[in-house]
Amino acid sequence: MFPANMPEMPPEMMGPVMDDPQGFADAMGSGMEAFSAAMEGGGSMEAAFEAFGDVAGPMMMDIGIPQDVFDAVGDMVGAAVGPAMMMAPADCGGGDMGAMMMDAVDMMMPEGIDMPPEVGGAMMDMGTAMGDAGVMPHDVAGEMMAPPGEPGYSMPCDAAGDPVMVPGDPASVPAEVVQAPPADGAMADMGTIMPPEGGYDHVQMDGNMTMPEPMTFDLAIAPALGEEGFVGADPMADAMGGGNMAQPTPEALAADAMDSAMGSAMDGAMDQGGPAGGDMAKPDPDGSLALDAETAALAAENDAADPTAGMG
Repeated sequence: MFPANMPEMPPEMMGPVMDDPQGFADAMGSGMEAFSAAMEGGGSMEAAFEAFGDVAGPMMMDIGIPQDVFDAVGDMVGAAVGPAMMMAPADCGGGDMGAMMMDAVDMMMPEGIDMPPEVGGAMMDMGTAMGDAGVMPHDVAGEMMAPPGEPGYSMPCDAAGDPVMVPGDPASVPAEVVQAPPADGAMADMGTIMPPEGGYDHVQMDGNMTMPEPMTFDLAIAPALGEEGFVGADPMADAMGGGNMAQPTPEALAADAMDSAMGSAMDGAMDQGGPAGGDMAKPDPDGSLALDAETAALAAENDAADPTAGMG
C-alpha cells in the first residue's frame, strides 16, 4: 500500500529528467554500483547509501539537477515508497522492491506526464540491486523514511507519538491514509505483492492518532536548521544521496555578502598599497570597474571615517 497523499515530482527535477532520461538512468546505475560495492565490502546500509550519493550526486548535477534538488526529491521518494516497503512482507526480493520503486515514482509524476521508460528501468534496477546486496525491504524503509511524527513520515502516530504501522501488516494503518498500487503497474505485473481481492481489514482511524505534515517539495528542500547556521540533513536525504552536505542558511549567505562588500570597499580605499580586505585593488583609469551602489556607499562611509583613505 502507498500513502494516500503522494508527493509530486517538482519541475526542478522533471525538466532535466525529461531532457535527458538516459543521463538520469546512468547516474542511478552508477550510484547503485557504488552502493553494491560498499555492501559487498562489509559496509553498513547507511554507508552504502552514502556511497550511492557520492557517485550519483555529481552525475545528477551534470544533467542539471542541483544537489539540493536531488536531496529533496530523495526525501519525497522515501516518503512515497518507504511505507510500501515497510508494509510489504519482510522477505520481499529485489524484483518486488524494484516494482515498488517503479510504481511509486510513476504515481509521483505530474498529471499528464508519463514516466520515461529509462526512469522506470532505473527504479527497477535500484530495487534489484538492493535485493542482490542482501538488503531487506523493512531495512530500506527504515533508512529512507523520516522518523515517525516528522514531515515525510506519511503514516499516523498514536497519542504517544509512536507509529501505528506494523511492519509487514498493511491492515495496521487506517484505510483513509493509504491507497492501493496501480492495477496496471509494475507490482501488478509481479503478481506477488498486490492487495488481496476486497482489500485489507484496516484498523479504524482513532481520534487520538496524529498525522505529520504531508511531504512537499518546498518542505523537503527547506530542512530544519542545524547548528552554527547550517541546514542539517535528515534520513531521507541521506538515503537518496548527498543529504549530509550542509547548506548555508540565508542569514549566513547574507553575512558573507556583506563581508565581501566591506572587503571590496576597503580594498578600494587602500588601493595605494594598503593590505586591507583582500587582494590589491586593480587600476581603473576609465571608471569601467566602478563600485556598485551598495559598495560605493560603504566606501564613502569609510572615507568619511578616515580622511586620508585613498591618498598617496
